Amino acid sequence: MKNNFLIVSVQKLFGGFMENIDIDFGQTVSSGAVSMLVVGAILVLSVLIVAIIITAKRWKGRVIPLLLGILSYVIFGFMFSQMFMSIIRLIPSVDMSFTYNSSSYIVVYNIVFAVGLAIARWFTVKLMADKYNRAGDVILAGTGIALGDTVMMYGLSVLSYYVYAQAISASGLQKVVEDMLSSGLSAEEVMTEYTANMAQLFNAPEPLWFIMGLATVLDIVLNIILCIVVYGSVKKQINYMLPYYAIIIQFVSNILFQVYNAYSLSNIIILFTIKLVVVIGIILYTKQFIMKEIKYSDD
Repeated sequence: MKNNFLIVSVQKLFGGFMENIDIDFGQTVSSGAVSMLVVGAILVLSVLIVAIIITAKRWKGRVIPLLLGILSYVIFGFMFSQMFMSIIRLIPSVDMSFTYNSSSYIVVYNIVFAVGLAIARWFTVKLMADKYNRAGDVILAGTGIALGDTVMMYGLSVLSYYVYAQAISASGLQKVVEDMLSSGLSAEEVMTEYTANMAQLFNAPEPLWFIMGLATVLDIVLNIILCIVVYGSVKKQINYMLPYYAIIIQFVSNILFQVYNAYSLSNIIILFTIKLVVVIGIILYTKQFIMKEIKYSDD
C-alpha cells in the first residue's frame, strides 16, 4: 500500500479459476460531483413538471395525449430499438463489429432510435389527430414522449450513478466491489461495470453531471418541437418531408452527447454547445416557418 493507493487482488473461485481485479480502492466520489448530479436531476424534473402544468392551463392540454406519448415511446422508442439491436446482433459479423468497435454500435443504435422516435411521434399523432387537436394536446403528446425518453435514457442512468456514489461514500469502493462479486458477477463483469460507470464518478470533471441535465432539457424541448412538426405533417398543413428531416435532426442531437470524452471538460462543452446550437436553430426555424402554418382546435 502506497499513498492510499491500493492495488488489490480480490480473489474469487469460479470453477477452479482464480480471478484478480486491479482497482484503486482509495478513490472517493467528490461531494461536488454528487451535488452536480442532483442539481441536474432536479432541473430536468422541474422542467417536465412546469411544462405539463403550464401547457395544461394555458393551452388546455389534456392528459390522454400525454399518456399516448409515454406509451408510444415505450413501444417504439425503447422496445423497438432494443429488439432491433438484439436481432441484428444475432448476425455473427455484426455482433463482432459491435463488440470490438463500440462506436459502430453507438452510431447504428442512434439511427434505429431516431427512427423509433419518429414512429412514436407519428403513432401518437395519428391516434389523437381526430379528437385531440388543441395546441396543448400536441405539446403534451411531445412531452409524453420526452418524459419516457428522460426516464429511460437519463433518469435510470442518474439513479445508477447516485446509488453507486452513495454506496461508495458509505462503505468504500472495495466493499462495493466485494458485494458485486458476492452477488455472482465475474471479475470481468465487475471490471466492465467499473470502467463503464463507476470510473466516471471518480475521474470525470464535476460540471459533466450538470451538463448532462442541461442536455436532457434540450432533448425535452426537441421532442416537443418535432411532435409539433409531425402533427402539422399528418394534418397536411406543412411539407410532408419535414418529419423525415426530423429523423436526421434527432440522430445528430442524440449522438452528439454519446460520443463525448467524459474526462475532457473542453470536449464536453464543445459538443454540448453544438447540440445547443442545433436545438436553438430548430426552434427558430419552426417558429418562423412552421408554427404559423399549423392550425389547432379551440374547443
